[in-house]
Amino acid sequence: MSQKNLRIAWGITGAGDMLPELVEIMKELIEEEKVQVKIFLSKAGKTVADMYKFWDTLETIGKVMVEKDANTPFLAASLQLRKYDFFLIAPSSANTTAKIVHGIADTLITNSLSQGIKGGCPVFILPVDQEFGSVTTILPSGKELTLTMRPIDVENVAKLRQMQSITVLKKPEDIRSIVSKSATLDRFL
Repeated sequence: MSQKNLRIAWGITGAGDMLPELVEIMKELIEEEKVQVKIFLSKAGKTVADMYKFWDTLETIGKVMVEKDANTPFLAASLQLRKYDFFLIAPSSANTTAKIVHGIADTLITNSLSQGIKGGCPVFILPVDQEFGSVTTILPSGKELTLTMRPIDVENVAKLRQMQSITVLKKPEDIRSIVSKSATLDRFL
């Protein structure tokens, strides 16, 4: 008996760090036929996807929906009704991470996370700014940019790790592990 592909609601926020690696992982998972992905972009996520020229690529990977307001498209209900096996937010900008930590649900991604958790949907988040120090990221132009993490952003990620019903990922490759583990578990629906 063949198992159905995992259904993932993949949220992308306004962070460019790790985005190229995440798009590659998304493509690989689709090509390996392990997942069905529906992509949800925050308004800032749409801006970043355009800057990195990923819009066309994302449309070949899965259906792409862009935030109009905190409830449109109506992702929250789909998460509550468990139409997806899990909600993945990757990358999660420092702004989105701060909103989640402080219970602010005023964007498509933060509202959907809040409502999805209430419905028992598993949530995985890959935040930027996870550790003190500096990180080098690649700009849309291909040039490198070194960013130094602010203490408040690192502290918010630490708080996010303590939140119930949320699993914080450390690196993009962790997504493959989640997919592999989820594929061996009983289906949620």
